[in-house]
Amino acid sequence: MSYSGFVWRNGTRNKRRAILTMLSVALALFVLSTLVTFVKEIDRNLEETNPLRLITRHAVSLTNPLPVRYRARIESIPGVVAVTPLTWFGGIYIDEAHTDFMQFACDAKTLFDVYPEIALPPEQKEAFIKDRTGVIVGRRKAEKHGWKLGDKITLKGAIYPVDLELTLRGIFAGTPNQEAAIYFHREYLDEFPGWWQGTVGTFWIRVDAADSVPRVIEAIDAQFRNSDAPTRTETERAFNMGFVSMLGNLKGLVAAISSVIIFTILLVTANTMAMSVRERIREIAVLKSLGFRRRQVVGLLISEGMAITLTGGLIGCLGARLIWTSIDLAAFSQGFFQQLEVSWRIISLGGLVAALVGLLSTVIPAYHAARLTVAEGLRHVG
Repeated sequence: MSYSGFVWRNGTRNKRRAILTMLSVALALFVLSTLVTFVKEIDRNLEETNPLRLITRHAVSLTNPLPVRYRARIESIPGVVAVTPLTWFGGIYIDEAHTDFMQFACDAKTLFDVYPEIALPPEQKEAFIKDRTGVIVGRRKAEKHGWKLGDKITLKGAIYPVDLELTLRGIFAGTPNQEAAIYFHREYLDEFPGWWQGTVGTFWIRVDAADSVPRVIEAIDAQFRNSDAPTRTETERAFNMGFVSMLGNLKGLVAAISSVIIFTILLVTANTMAMSVRERIREIAVLKSLGFRRRQVVGLLISEGMAITLTGGLIGCLGARLIWTSIDLAAFSQGFFQQLEVSWRIISLGGLVAALVGLLSTVIPAYHAARLTVAEGLRHVG
């Protein structure tokens, strides 16, 4: 029998205890991997932002609209390259389970000036601009829903009491977040009578250089500070951070929860390993009488503990990757989060944590057991 086989058979001789220990570690590492991946996903979303893009919204609340007449005054500010209005529609496609994308009413002519990274074939761009009922969608969503050019997409109004019948005129490529959105003409929405006419949700602005950002922000907000609709202008990163801040100190919370998880599984496995070692004191004495040295006995016991925790840890991390890859997270968040992808780096980190837990939980009882003389070990009862 090989050394690894010997270690595994000894470590799992009490199958119920071994299975329960592995499941405990697996559950803990599943939660830990999910939390770390969630934070990484938020960081990735923030990294995709453009430092030259600004967002102007109502200073009181994002739900308060802004007058569309503000646009001309913003465009006149030195340093501003392009301005496009974006209004969150929040409609329903078929049902809530299928509504896995963000929906924005925009100015088709200036959208691509503010979002130069959006890649759309020229003929599709021209068709979208000319068709007031036209809509462009991200490549990922087109592939998922099986949309093709010319298809009809109906959005049932949830915030706005109107239903929009849109015609797919373009499929664009961009960042994962951009590809999770669709864009249609604001003019089409304004054709329906309602309180929203003459207003927009936000203005998205592109400036000429990074040095212009603070000056443009101050100039925009100063213009409308004493109006009936004061504004708040910020960078795209700060705008996205505002949504993250609603969750509180997320990284601190994840760090605290992770510490509690690791400490808990350390206690569980330490208790399990201590019980296993106590039951084998006489067996250890026999091994020493056969010529096994103290460090060999300690190494054998530590290997058994690490094998159990490492197996449980890999089950938990790989299970998290499999589960979150198969779950359509975008359908639950309406496109805010596309998918939690547990990377191989996080899986490797989880395996390392599991192995360290096995090491720390086994080393002390293994060392004390190996210190006993052969006579003390053979007389041991328990």
